[in-house]
Formats: sequence, structure tokens, C-alpha cells
Amino acid sequence: MKIYTKGGDGGETTLLGGVRVGKDDPRVAAYGTIDELNAVIGTALALDADGALEDSAEALGAVQDDLFTIGARLAASNPARLLRVGTIPVLAAERIAALEAWIDALTAGLPALDAFVLPGGSPVAAQLHVARTVCRRAERGVVALLGDQPDIGEVILPYLNRLSDLLFTLARHTNRRAGREDTAWLPQRRRNDDG
Repeated sequence: MKIYTKGGDGGETTLLGGVRVGKDDPRVAAYGTIDELNAVIGTALALDADGALEDSAEALGAVQDDLFTIGARLAASNPARLLRVGTIPVLAAERIAALEAWIDALTAGLPALDAFVLPGGSPVAAQLHVARTVCRRAERGVVALLGDQPDIGEVILPYLNRLSDLLFTLARHTNRRAGREDTAWLPQRRRNDDG
């Protein structure tokens, strides 16, 4: 089987279920950004030669699996039917609770925040910050679909919202494990006030 089909050469693609849409369709943009997020998380895992993510690598793998589930749901032309027959999996609401528990566990070992954090630090942490921003873009793409598909607001949207918080917290945790301090954003006024 060849990897190329030439089916998209005219600017259209096929959704799960056979419906053809333009590649600029908001649904295609949304699941494309989910795919990008998955790749960016994969890059963070690949960069982790020092093992800073050792305790989180397996859980991040589960997140990548969740993102494929979300992408399949967004790419389905008739999601209710495909969910019913089992062609695409369901993202369980328990996955949101799992992200929250993970965030809480990581936060317990971090200093309290009193300022915004500039993205950066170790290469892995910087990549997690990139993942966080892509996750926020994916979230905006899903919000754009709510009018036509309100059910995606039940689990998918809260999941993405929580995932961006997790990626931020994980970036801070990774920097701490790497011996790198977070860089606080200090606006000019605060810098002047603090001396």
C-alpha cells in the first residue's frame, strides 16, 4: 500500500465516515492541531535523554493515546454512529480526574507561584511549554466547533483545558528536576518597584 493517495491534491480530505470536506474546514484544523500537539509531546519525550520525565513518561504516553482518541472523534463525520458501533473510542471523563490528580501531585513539590513564568529552562521543559501553547490553540479550535457539536464540550474541552495546565506544571517540575529555576516575568513597573 502506498502512503500517498493523491486524494487531497485538490484541497479536500475525507473524514472518518467518508464525507469529503475542504482541508481548511474548522474540524480539520481542530484535529490537525491535536495531531500537532501529539507530535510536540512526542518531541519532549524524545528530548528527555537525562530522564527528567522518567516518572511521567508513561503517563505522557497515555496522554498521546488520549489525543488520538480526541482526533478520531473530531475527524468523525457522524461521531454518534461511529461511537455506537465502536469504530472510534470514547474519551472517558475519568481521564480529566487523572490529569487533575497528576497536576496536584506535581504542584505539591513546587514552590508557590507569585508571577507569570517565562517559557524556557531545560530543553525538555521548553518543549513542554511549546506543547502547552499548542494545546491552548487546539482548545480554541475545539471551541470553534461547539456550535455544531455541543457534546465535545462535555469531556474533550475540559480535558484539553486541564492538559494545558498539566503541561505548564510538568514544565516547571522538569526544570526543578534539571536544577533550573523558572524565570519569572517581572513587568517593568514591578522591576522598578522591587529595586
